[in-house]
Amino acid sequence: DSFVVVDAAAMGFSLEAHEAHDIARLGVRITDAANAAMRFDHPENPDWQHFSFCLFAGPVTRDEAGLRAGAAVAIQPGKVDRSPTGTALCARMALLHARGEMGLEDSLTTVSLIGSTFTGRILGETRVGEHTAIQPELSGRGWVTGIHQHMLDPDDPWPGGYRLSDTWGARG
Repeated sequence: DSFVVVDAAAMGFSLEAHEAHDIARLGVRITDAANAAMRFDHPENPDWQHFSFCLFAGPVTRDEAGLRAGAAVAIQPGKVDRSPTGTALCARMALLHARGEMGLEDSLTTVSLIGSTFTGRILGETRVGEHTAIQPELSGRGWVTGIHQHMLDPDDPWPGGYRLSDTWGARG
């Protein structure tokens, strides 16, 4: 995944549950605008050229337990994830590390709009293409919310699947 990261407070948000609708709507607009205005090139995957989500990042505080920050991730076509998301936590740690604001000895706990948390730490540095990157480690809690069984009908004329432009969330 790739993120547009915005300062939640600068956008007028304190990252509280009652702001979810406005965060979802604005986050989609920001992601769409970023995809229209900025070029994104993944250093190792030339097919990855878009921003996936918008992370509204709360201020980072530090106490005896480590670093802590609020987080809300807006997802197309317009919702907010119930968790602070592991990929957003990794992106935030990478940004903080690149700015010298998070070291290998630090942990960062992110808190979603409903109070769910993920905690991460940086195990070390690595390279992605010609860029310095982090090796993240995450912990948190998840719950099974559904089970789906996939099967292949032997009479299916497209057993290898098919390709169309993305139609999920298509409007009118």
